[in-house]
Amino acid sequence: MSGAVAAHAAYNGSGTQGLAVTNKIHEDDGDVMSVFWNKNDTTRQLLFGSAFVEIPAGGGSGTNNVNSSSNVIFDVNNDIDCLGDMVLKLVYTNKTGATLNDLSGNAVDNQRLITLINRVEIQVGTQIWQTFENNDLLSLVATELSSGSYADLSFQTSGGVCEQLFSNGALDGQLVDDAVATAFIPLKVFTKTLGPRLENFAEQTEGGYLMGAAPHQQVKVKVFTDTLDDGSSGSDVSTIALSLYAKNQVMCNEEREQMKAMPMGLPKRIKMTQNKHITANGVSGPMEIDIDNFSLYASHLIISMPTPDATDKLYDATAEVLMNSSSYSGKLPLGLLKLTGPTMGLFTNQYTSAGNTTKSNREIFVFPFASQAYGGSSVPLNRFDNIRLKLTLPAGAYTAAPTINVTCVGETTALYKGGAASLAMY
Repeated sequence: MSGAVAAHAAYNGSGTQGLAVTNKIHEDDGDVMSVFWNKNDTTRQLLFGSAFVEIPAGGGSGTNNVNSSSNVIFDVNNDIDCLGDMVLKLVYTNKTGATLNDLSGNAVDNQRLITLINRVEIQVGTQIWQTFENNDLLSLVATELSSGSYADLSFQTSGGVCEQLFSNGALDGQLVDDAVATAFIPLKVFTKTLGPRLENFAEQTEGGYLMGAAPHQQVKVKVFTDTLDDGSSGSDVSTIALSLYAKNQVMCNEEREQMKAMPMGLPKRIKMTQNKHITANGVSGPMEIDIDNFSLYASHLIISMPTPDATDKLYDATAEVLMNSSSYSGKLPLGLLKLTGPTMGLFTNQYTSAGNTTKSNREIFVFPFASQAYGGSSVPLNRFDNIRLKLTLPAGAYTAAPTINVTCVGETTALYKGGAASLAMY
């Protein structure tokens, strides 16, 4: 008997198989589906097009010295109907006298280039919709990029893509004079890209900011850089240059006009983050973080802290969230919060070397509020008067008080009405 007919030979209409399949087609069996001809062959989508385009810089300077902070303003093209994934290109040019030959923090290694991005602001019309801190950027790429993509990002931001080799041929070595290191950094802002990238046709969706439904407002992306003390000075100062690329999606005319003409407006959930960071009040013991400012329909918290002196001790630390003084899920060990991300469809990536040595500058932990990332079991934090995150750090994990960063990740609702968009509700 061929294996392909085993299921047929065993079928008698009973048991679990009988509940799952049938070999008869009846008119009243509306829920019976063929795997050979189904909704993926009969569903039609409204026509749209998509391409990555460069977003022009409308303000600030594209090239700046690394020893002073700066900003670049990118004006998003008005012919984009849906602003999707954005990728920031960063080019670091090493100049004579730069001392990038050690691991003390001045080296272009351990994702050093990504720390040059201080924050990103998204401005819609005259309002700042989102402020995206550097730690938010790091936390989101660590939890929403696949392991392969994250490893490639870490390689780039550690100086791996360079026009000239390091003086000793290793990533930890000194860059030769005028070497140019390039990194492409995804900005995980409005668009959720967690679902499998090979969905069936009928399951495909696109997220982002619907510029086509709000044509009367200009969208700007402001990128602020931080300083890098690389030892260069005088006329030979190292430089950083920025450019921005984004997914440009264009709707068909009828869909665009229908969105603009909806009398009650078009409400659409969009991804959003909020941030809180503090310095711990000591190297060990309990600490309480006031996160009342979080007001999103929250999917999860990403807790980020410096790589400790003793990682095994950090995993014994605990985290607890209290909402209106009631514990959400009791005290959870951080070792468990390394594994909760994958249960939600997220990742907890770390940059490691070929010798399996951790090279990430920070540890990432995911405190879940939802069963699946951005799912219907998310918690509306704006409904609670006070929210506290309690961390208990064990003795021996740190020798100096660490800086703790908490990124709240979730959704809010944008209302597109009358050619303009506003944040309607949390």
